[in-house]
Amino acid sequence: MADSPANAPIPPGYIRCYLTGGLRRDTPEEHVRQRWGRSLVEEYGFRKADLGIEVPIRLGRARKRAGLAVYRSGAPRTQENILILVEAKRDDRKPSDGQAGEEQLKSYMAACSSCRFGLWVGQERRAFELTAGRFEEVADIPRFGADRPTLPTHATLAPARELKSVFRRCHNYIYANAGIQKAEAFHELLKLIFCKTFDEEESVGPLRFAVDPRERSQTSGGRRLMEERLQPLFSRVRGRYPFIFSNTERIDLEPHVAAYVVSELQHLSVIYTDTDVKGDAYEELVGANLRGDRGEYFTPRNVCDLAVRMAMALHRETDLTSLKVLDCCCGTGGFLVSWLSNLRRALLRQETSRPTRDTSPEERARARVRQVCDTNLFGLDINPNLVRTCQMNLVLHGDGSSNVFRVDSARRPGEWSDQARQRIPYGEIDVLLTNPPFGGRATIDDTHVLSQYELPGWEAARPRSSMPAERLFVETALRFVKPGGYLAIVLPDGILNNPGLRYLRSWVLERSRLIASVDLPKTTFAAGGGVNNPSLLLLQRHRETDGPPRRDYEVFMARPRTSGRDKTNGRRRSSCGNPTAANGWTAPAKRSWTTRSRSSPALSAASSEPAGRREAPRGGVESAPRSGNRGGRRDRRAGGAASRQSVSNGAPKRIAMALRDTANNSARASTLSVPESTACRIRSQGMSTPAAKRFAAASRPPRSRLR
Repeated sequence: MADSPANAPIPPGYIRCYLTGGLRRDTPEEHVRQRWGRSLVEEYGFRKADLGIEVPIRLGRARKRAGLAVYRSGAPRTQENILILVEAKRDDRKPSDGQAGEEQLKSYMAACSSCRFGLWVGQERRAFELTAGRFEEVADIPRFGADRPTLPTHATLAPARELKSVFRRCHNYIYANAGIQKAEAFHELLKLIFCKTFDEEESVGPLRFAVDPRERSQTSGGRRLMEERLQPLFSRVRGRYPFIFSNTERIDLEPHVAAYVVSELQHLSVIYTDTDVKGDAYEELVGANLRGDRGEYFTPRNVCDLAVRMAMALHRETDLTSLKVLDCCCGTGGFLVSWLSNLRRALLRQETSRPTRDTSPEERARARVRQVCDTNLFGLDINPNLVRTCQMNLVLHGDGSSNVFRVDSARRPGEWSDQARQRIPYGEIDVLLTNPPFGGRATIDDTHVLSQYELPGWEAARPRSSMPAERLFVETALRFVKPGGYLAIVLPDGILNNPGLRYLRSWVLERSRLIASVDLPKTTFAAGGGVNNPSLLLLQRHRETDGPPRRDYEVFMARPRTSGRDKTNGRRRSSCGNPTAANGWTAPAKRSWTTRSRSSPALSAASSEPAGRREAPRGGVESAPRSGNRGGRRDRRAGGAASRQSVSNGAPKRIAMALRDTANNSARASTLSVPESTACRIRSQGMSTPAAKRFAAASRPPRSRLR
């Protein structure tokens, strides 16, 4: 059966129109127009049948085309029946641009006899009302069913479908009109976002985070907004979050600047906006202002989700609320937010399956998430600006913000602040997720600090007098974890492959069990110029009851082909919908590989699967094949002794399912192409697979001992 037009494949160079279902040219301005067409329907409440795109406008003898038009409901689509016009431009367009600025919109409005309101969107957002031949700037255009812009109520707030451009416009407006630096503009915007969130949660009756169109155009109205509503709101925000805002902080913006931001945000619901939408918007805000456009503070969210779901796969869903989770180098909080978001989904499934109560499953899940995170979610970072940014990020996503502290995690708890030492369960963490700051020049040569570590003296004739901080972070992270707990850590291949760091790999294998290794694509951190060859390791800290470390056990390995980021500029791939064939995304073709199992004394006590040909699932992953002893010399100390029991406990299969879930998460276009994969039984004495070779040398004694 032939595909319907709405489901037909989209040819290159085109996108699917949200309003008409037809094809339109794939241009930057068209994407903006499509997003605003969606917004007019989903946020403003207009019907698709009453909207037009690229509408012809007669200007004397000339004929122009307006971006979007709202017609009188049920009336013919003629110029005389246009009530509202919208001109949506790229975000680098200024209102003062001659051919594409606000004057273009005004000329179109003047040519339409019934058009009373217009909206121009570009670098800023400006709304106008045309009365008696005069244009007056107003806060917004009317919603469906209203004859003029109205103040928001709890009932009329709508979740944002796209928040990045809103935050970007607000930040740019503050930066351009308040006379402050970008970082300061970022923090002023966050103060207003906190006021908005607090108002949604706490206000009873009329919302206080709102501005009347006339208030925005009057000096006295702007002052009234600041003095009677915004500053009192922020005072209450300070009282709730004293660990983020000092008692003397105020909103340091001119009234007309604050009024613009309020007009942009007032009709949106921050609380009920999808966490991925908020995460995208917050990531862009932070990325442009705190990392100097270099990206050193960000772990891509699809990598955070990958690590979190792998770790969650090793626990029963009913146990997730009791797990203590930490990021000891939390940065802006990517791993913590990912844990929080995935925990919310798990709790929502639980609440949905329970009998109906007075409150909705979403509200019950949200309350449980807040309670769990305030008790069991922790973050540490040495940078005070990042600590504050992480706290704000967690507040926007559901909380846990009170457990983030400024701490040099390389030092023992005795050198921390009293509050951090009392709150952080050192050595009792169930799951630690982190991406330490690799690639810096920081070196630790404090003999007192080094004396608290094993690595400086590991496989060394004399203790090392100094070590790069990035190497000590590996031991730092594992020491936070309780015996039997799990560590998911992003490491550069230099640590995993460099012959001079064999001692570090040896220590890792002695103190933990390698559960999984995922070779991330080189483009994973391309946006920030970070680690060029990153890998994600999942380790389990060794327990005394486990006996001597085993040398033969099952390890999950995978190699994603794509990272969801553009190779040239590191930007996340995006589309106007889900990443499906319907909007130009195609899954890689299926491929197959052969797995082999060889007879070996070291494998004799472990279960092995028969050799055979396996077909890889969709998504594109190369699974490391099983190998014999081709990759390195056998450990003479171990003597090839057989392991007496399999230690897999089904972990590789559960991790494979978590990877598949990450790859199939179509809510976001930028997903790692990692489907489920087969588990690989390897020998740490001699590994030949690319993902395993890095650990091969760790189990062999140094050359001097072999001689």
